[in-house]
Amino acid sequence: MLFSSSGNLQAIDIPFNWNADYVNGKNYAEYDLLTHKKNDFYLIQRNQVVRFGLFGQGMKFFFEMSDGSFNLRGRRIEIDYIDEDGKTYHLTTNFENKDLITYKEAFTDFSNVQGIQKSNLKSINFGYKTTYKKDDVRLFFQPVVSLPFNESAFIEVKLTSNKPMNGHLVFKSRGIEVERFYAPLEANRAGQMNWTIK
Repeated sequence: MLFSSSGNLQAIDIPFNWNADYVNGKNYAEYDLLTHKKNDFYLIQRNQVVRFGLFGQGMKFFFEMSDGSFNLRGRRIEIDYIDEDGKTYHLTTNFENKDLITYKEAFTDFSNVQGIQKSNLKSINFGYKTTYKKDDVRLFFQPVVSLPFNESAFIEVKLTSNKPMNGHLVFKSRGIEVERFYAPLEANRAGQMNWTIK
């Protein structure tokens, strides 16, 4: 398993590659680590994944499939929602199924003289989407870690509730609250915010 090993493998072709660690101890990376042949994201055996994320530049960023908590360069990051009555919804301690997400954001400059230029990578991203259920509340939760080039890394959080809520989004590092934000939710309307990782 790549994410639980102490070694620091280098990414191939781009600064960070995605990787899935499997329950049987094997892994499936964006590029085969021996042949450097590109693998297909859609061939990941999703029911076998225990960790998913990015590696490269001597760093590892991933989440645990079991509960959804993030491990970003060795730091555990958790996200909670606390409603107006003080009830806590541990969004990243959620044992529901998770759909894997990874994508690259790029741009291309166009010149009337030279035509379309080479594409430039702007960021590499990974995360998941899931539904959190507690009592009569259903929360659609989508956290995506973004690693932009020449800017600070952040987590984009999308949250939708089946009922109106008037609470706070809380970010924790190693179980200790780092920051909280007032985050009222309207029923069935997505709320979104970006949190710079601290």
